[in-house]
Amino acid sequence: MKIIFVVHGLGEYAQAQAVADLLQRKKENIFFLSKDKLIKDIAFNDNFSIIDEKDNINNILGKIEADALFLCNSHTNIPYDLVRPRKIKKIFSLDSNWLFNNKKYDSENFHKFYTYPWIDTIYALFPKPIFEANLKENGGYYEVEKYFKNRIYCPGFVPSGNSLNSSEKLILRKKHKINNGKKIISLYFGDRAFHSEKYNKMVAETMRTISFILNNLKNMNKIDFEIKKLDEDVPDKRKSSVHFDEELSITDLMIMHYGYGTLARVFHKKIPVICFLPPVENDIHSNYFELSPLIKKSAINHFFFDKYEKTELKDTIVNLLLNESAIKDIRRHQEDIFESGEENVVRHFYQQFK
Repeated sequence: MKIIFVVHGLGEYAQAQAVADLLQRKKENIFFLSKDKLIKDIAFNDNFSIIDEKDNINNILGKIEADALFLCNSHTNIPYDLVRPRKIKKIFSLDSNWLFNNKKYDSENFHKFYTYPWIDTIYALFPKPIFEANLKENGGYYEVEKYFKNRIYCPGFVPSGNSLNSSEKLILRKKHKINNGKKIISLYFGDRAFHSEKYNKMVAETMRTISFILNNLKNMNKIDFEIKKLDEDVPDKRKSSVHFDEELSITDLMIMHYGYGTLARVFHKKIPVICFLPPVENDIHSNYFELSPLIKKSAINHFFFDKYEKTELKDTIVNLLLNESAIKDIRRHQEDIFESGEENVVRHFYQQFK
């Protein structure tokens, strides 16, 4: 089979890579198409073929004969203004949202939430109970149009990454020259190029506060820890997704933005996590609404970029690094909600061609 992934965004790439890697191991021909050089570089490092993008993506897809096209995701692909490619048999999307309601989002302000109606199958990358918990009829925030609801399949979280036992983690820590007893705090807020100036400003201000808190903790000799800034490592060191997953595996506390592309792996590894969210600006959609099922299940701790107490943030960091009872609780909640999705996606994908 010939399968094409169209990707915009690092979180979308993480989800696409996990599915594409499994399909490639099954001897399928996998190709990536993106307008972003960073994504092309990472995909190349992950041993995928890159379609040379020198033309309008619509024109490229219109000329290609393929079995399947994956849009990653259906909303970040909206700026490409795609039409259904005539020579590609089936269209799929990989999504981690609930924004499947063109009637509700049919306005200029919310056009970016439009979903192409010609997608055959939408993979909403959540365990089904998590997806359903956030539907308005179940007390959540979102209404999914019936037309799309019939096309949605919930396979579980993607990418799930690898889950290591204590012995495997010890070997990995030795590889990275991390002393016993030292805690690793990983920071990840995505690449600046994929976010708005407003978001990047909020991240910069928050990072200054986090750095101040961590420096104070270090000066007080309260915790022996090392900081890893994973968002800087990816582009600078041209790392593959495998390397990123490895660095997550040695993490004791994750401080990050709201992206499901990273959170899925965090849950599989059962890493205590603090998520920062932009303010809620409307009653239609927000990152807080998206993370609501995880907040209700106590699988994450969250703060808003624009409104939080420094003391509360410091106490939460210390608690999730040193309080064994709090650490066990959040790990248990993560384990309760986690379901690995890659195998389910691929199994369901092949069924569509029978």
